[in-house]
Amino acid sequence: MSTVLVVESVRALSAAHREILNETVLSGRTVNEAAEVLGIPVETVKSRVYLALRALRVALEERGVTA
Repeated sequence: MSTVLVVESVRALSAAHREILNETVLSGRTVNEAAEVLGIPVETVKSRVYLALRALRVALEERGVTA
């Protein structure tokens, strides 16, 4: 998979989805740590991570990347 495709796909996400993936996946924070950093409830972080990963999967599929 091309790095360019991943970068383009991440850029296609909403700001909230990019932020939550940055705080969890890229920064390696736990859900609890991300919730504290962002000042939002843990359940909101969980929901956003799920939705962000789903949106990222769709964005990648639109660019021809399949699992």
